[in-house]
Amino acid sequence: MKMLQRNISMLCLIAMLFSMTACGHNTKGEEAPVSYVASFFDIPDTVTYISRLLISDNKAYVCCQEGNEISYLAAISIDDGDFQKLPLVMEDSTVLLDFGMDQHGSIWAVCKDNAGGYSLKKFDSSNTAVQSVDLSSVLDATVTSSSGSEIFMSMDADGNICIAAKCGSTYAYLFDSNGEFLFDLNYDGNLMTTITTGEGQIGVCATTTDRANYNLLTVDIDNKDWHKDPIYLGTTAGLFGGSTNNFYLFDSSSLYGYSAGAQEGKLIFNWSDMGLNTSDVHVCELEDGRFVVLAASSNQTSVLSYEIGVLSKGKDDRTELSMVSLTANPSVVQAVSDFNKTNKEYKIELTEYFPYEQNVSDEEWDNAVLNLNTKIISGDIPDILDMSNLSVPIYHNKGLLEDLYTYIKNDSEINMDDYFANVFDAISIDGKLPYITNGVSISTMLANTSALDENGGWTLDSLEKVLETSGLNSISNLSSTSFLEIMLQTNDSLVDWTSGECFFNSPEFIELLKFAGKIQESSQNGFGADLSAAVASYEAVYSAYQIAQYRDSYKGNVNVIGLPSSHGEYHAIKPEVKIGISSSSKYKDGAWEFVRTFLMMEHQESCYLLPFHKGAFDTVMQAAINGNSMWTFLYEDGKITQEDVELMRTLLSSVSYAVNESQSLEDIILEEASEFFAGTISVQEAAEKIQSRASLYIKEQM
Repeated sequence: MKMLQRNISMLCLIAMLFSMTACGHNTKGEEAPVSYVASFFDIPDTVTYISRLLISDNKAYVCCQEGNEISYLAAISIDDGDFQKLPLVMEDSTVLLDFGMDQHGSIWAVCKDNAGGYSLKKFDSSNTAVQSVDLSSVLDATVTSSSGSEIFMSMDADGNICIAAKCGSTYAYLFDSNGEFLFDLNYDGNLMTTITTGEGQIGVCATTTDRANYNLLTVDIDNKDWHKDPIYLGTTAGLFGGSTNNFYLFDSSSLYGYSAGAQEGKLIFNWSDMGLNTSDVHVCELEDGRFVVLAASSNQTSVLSYEIGVLSKGKDDRTELSMVSLTANPSVVQAVSDFNKTNKEYKIELTEYFPYEQNVSDEEWDNAVLNLNTKIISGDIPDILDMSNLSVPIYHNKGLLEDLYTYIKNDSEINMDDYFANVFDAISIDGKLPYITNGVSISTMLANTSALDENGGWTLDSLEKVLETSGLNSISNLSSTSFLEIMLQTNDSLVDWTSGECFFNSPEFIELLKFAGKIQESSQNGFGADLSAAVASYEAVYSAYQIAQYRDSYKGNVNVIGLPSSHGEYHAIKPEVKIGISSSSKYKDGAWEFVRTFLMMEHQESCYLLPFHKGAFDTVMQAAINGNSMWTFLYEDGKITQEDVELMRTLLSSVSYAVNESQSLEDIILEEASEFFAGTISVQEAAEKIQSRASLYIKEQM
């Protein structure tokens, strides 16, 4: 088992925190021309991080790290997975950061010593260092003085070397094949990695000026500059050098090959089809057309496990189960990958409308939902539906989803006593279970009990008194829009999905809208904010670290008071995923074999939110107490106590309602409400406009 380091990107985690409806747009929709089958070999458990994968003489060479100090190069046999450390002769205090191999078989490596000095070293075939270039006079002071600098290295076909540094912007330093410094280049974007293209050029991948997408720049050695016309890559999770193709791009679900000069990639294979994990991915292509893939799986206890897969062209004879997702979050892709790797009879064919990490317009999203619904109406229904971004009541009322309670009762390996059973109750509709999830966050409010004495729940009147007494911005993480959105998701009295009626012109909603308009956005928002200035805060609780943070900010006086309601204490769960089985599937037993994996303890330990399997919950909480949680990077100074864990356990065991999202409907309501919040129309006018548009939308869905 291994400690998690850089295997989960910040972008992915932040997206998970703030929006379980994040979506993407896939512009590379071609079908893969060939199919592949995979064989796998494990990497030793002691390896904690791998920074590069290169292929030479039918072996995979990797730069490994163990713990925080030990680093080395290793060679892995492509045929049998034999893992051997290379005995490079160098000082014990030296850390290998990245490496390359020249046409003569020599290894060049960029290194850092314990004093913070950088060097470029050359090793001959006997693994002896035959040359060392001191980089102190070459690297910018910004790079050498920053503890957060990341260093990458690649070589071109002529043996020229590029050392690139990620330090706010991109710094690139070029050396010839003898290690002599040539020139340096800068680029405003933030560096992701360096590669060697199939044409033998050095490629540098860095963000565009908006920092949301990536460009691939190539180095013009002769003119000491970047080549003109960089290749726009969009949002990507990884970039790798090529041979048959010029380079390869990996997004959250698929691998694409780019031929020389192409601005668009061609689909090679879907990641989950191959049973591949999606953390800390590295890809190389062999001369015979096979792919070597290095990847890791992770869980909430900061543990990851590397493996190497060799992908060969071939036919998979298993029964295919179709699955559709508007945008599959990483835990769904991981579950599909794990299933496809291990199940002997069935294989999941996952179709995504949009890869997870990219944004799309409202129009594109609505068109995708319309397209999916049109297919379902016409009878083109997948075996498995990812309902995470769809309105479950609509599909349930149409009889399109299996009742999964039946499958749970008939599954001898699932015992309801092993779970927080109230979570099942919360996501049930009419006594039936339309989907399975793997983890949840909890929509609630936390208060400073020394400033706010609330027990057993509170009402809108209570909240209004707080705003009057303590100020209109005294509730952190809240604004007029966010409060209204929360209440829409946790109030099931405004829409009757059975009859198709809605009640947005009712006195209840008008009062809610009027109240939302009084809330001012708090200045105490976001990670690391000073919460002590607020008397209460809205949170989607996903970790005990949040409880500890409020306990520290409120000097121990923290109380989880729930959402305002008229019927006592009230918390609502927000499922991480919603995976259902189509009632018309021909392979329901096979579909259940997949869906049940979301309930397994091992999978729930790997989800991003709170597991509701009691064993997984205990494991994740103990890891947090020990400081081994994957959330420590957000709460570096946080210390979890048993008291925090017990409050977390009480909170999870008390939820009785599930957030019911309908993104398109929420967009309609919030758009019209914004006019009222801006003061351009009255609350009554806003309510009538919302009622009119919402009624039309709901009728279209029925």
